[in-house]
Amino acid sequence: MHKTSVKQRLPLYILLCYILSFYTGFNMSAAQFVLLDMKTEFAISSTLMAAISSAQMITSLGMSLLFSGLLDRLDNKKVMLAGCFCSILGSIIAGFSNGPIMTLISYMVSGIGGNMLLATPFPAMTKLDPARITLHVNRQQGALSCGAFISPLLMALLINEIGLGWRWSYHISTGMLIAITIFFCFAPSPGKSGEVAGVAEETPEERKARRRIILTPAFICMGLGLALYMFMEIGLLSYAKDYFMVGLNDILGASLCISVVRGGMTLSRLFGERLIKNRVWMSIGTMGLSGLCLLLMAIFRLPVVSLIWYALFGLVAGPCWPTILSMGLSLDTKSSGKLTSILMLFNNVGNNLGNLLIGACVDMMEVGNAYYAAAGISLIGVVVLLIGVRSFRRLGQIPEGPEWSSAQQQELPLAN
Repeated sequence: MHKTSVKQRLPLYILLCYILSFYTGFNMSAAQFVLLDMKTEFAISSTLMAAISSAQMITSLGMSLLFSGLLDRLDNKKVMLAGCFCSILGSIIAGFSNGPIMTLISYMVSGIGGNMLLATPFPAMTKLDPARITLHVNRQQGALSCGAFISPLLMALLINEIGLGWRWSYHISTGMLIAITIFFCFAPSPGKSGEVAGVAEETPEERKARRRIILTPAFICMGLGLALYMFMEIGLLSYAKDYFMVGLNDILGASLCISVVRGGMTLSRLFGERLIKNRVWMSIGTMGLSGLCLLLMAIFRLPVVSLIWYALFGLVAGPCWPTILSMGLSLDTKSSGKLTSILMLFNNVGNNLGNLLIGACVDMMEVGNAYYAAAGISLIGVVVLLIGVRSFRRLGQIPEGPEWSSAQQQELPLAN
């Protein structure tokens, strides 16, 4: 009876994680969409806005460091609700902001809450359904991409066509998150990610070996893989409009490029895992093909053709980040909270370094040529992932994933 009850409870919390990720993508894109309007109203310079964004980044990094030692010891639902309440508060402050000071406060409060909302779903999904963690991370990221895709379209309709002010983007996001928070209040908690029912207590040697997981080449390479992927993605998205407007004088391409990438990512993250169960092929293949798309953008710079490369990038790059993350989490499901926090640190470093270094390349040799550097990063990423896969095997783990392993075992009797 107990097993049946647990099976009925699992999908609800994971479904709420999907919905929460949709909100996260929606909120981030909405805030980006109205950023220029907010800067104009408050007369915030680009330098001051960069400083405000840096304060949010530092807050998020600090929360990641704090969570690396706490996330496995805390009840997942309580952390999730704390993140929701902080994000609601930050969104309310932003919606009623009267200048740079309130904007800074809202960004810092949102940075605290946003870090919780980004990191907490992964330990919950790892505990509730470890065998299908790759599927859940892909769907969760697909929901995030879907929110990021829909948000600017809705904001364009509400602000540009209907005439609502930029503050409405925050009011809408606040209402969405309040509704999601209410559902989370009534959802059963998965508990602490470090507690696994029905598993014998560890010996001191086993516990010590688990703590060393973060120092293994397998884990470090997964973290570097995330950083290198973000280096590519942020380099592409941050300068996509510049690529079309400055390099190609293509207004249509500049309007559609980011939505095309997000749309492709949404599709491949939601359905790509069904096509390829092997995590090794998925991670390495998508990393390499993403670099190939960047190379094609650098070589063939034509208005319509370049937009096709952007669409292909979205399709092939979509499953890369979720698959690498799920491989890193699978190294130790009992410490998925700690692993998530450390992997997010790698992710944030790659995000910010990518923005800075690709920006420097753009200044030195224009956007199209800068994509050669981004394509080279993908090659490094493939090598790093190959080293990580080799370390997986040395640890006695199956990097291809449990679903691939189960499928192989089912095929053996048929072959015999």
